[in-house]
Amino acid sequence: MIIFVALKVLSDMKVQLLFLCLFFSVVTNAQEDTSLAGKLQERVEGEGVITIYDEDGIEELVNIQVEVNERIGGVEGWRIQLYSGSGPEGKRSALNVKGKFLGNFPDQDADLSFTSPFWRVRVGNYRHKHEALQLLNELRAIFPNCYIVKDGYVKMDKFE
Repeated sequence: MIIFVALKVLSDMKVQLLFLCLFFSVVTNAQEDTSLAGKLQERVEGEGVITIYDEDGIEELVNIQVEVNERIGGVEGWRIQLYSGSGPEGKRSALNVKGKFLGNFPDQDADLSFTSPFWRVRVGNYRHKHEALQLLNELRAIFPNCYIVKDGYVKMDKFE
């Protein structure tokens, strides 16, 4: 009888130990690394693995840069300028150019901006200049004077 009770207690301890191990593994997995480096290093089945080795303080600097980019609403990138004009007809001409562009490319975005004294129409959102070349070549047939410009306010979620 004593042996049966001893085996029963040991069996209950094994179950308790197993339960504790499972509990702690779930708790450990529930704590996600929400840092940028942590998100990049997450393992996804069927994809490669990224391992980041950084010095102390680098992650803090990256987070500061991300906050600055979010605060200013964009980063430096490239766009295609279709029109730039001033004077009494500047706004009307800019609106006409924007309408003509959207009529030919309805799935694209066009930005109309005014920086005194110029009205500008710019299209596309590219992180690198060479990425804009394909659209530039298509636009040249309709807007022969268009060209690529560096723009300091391209929203990050708009990159093509």
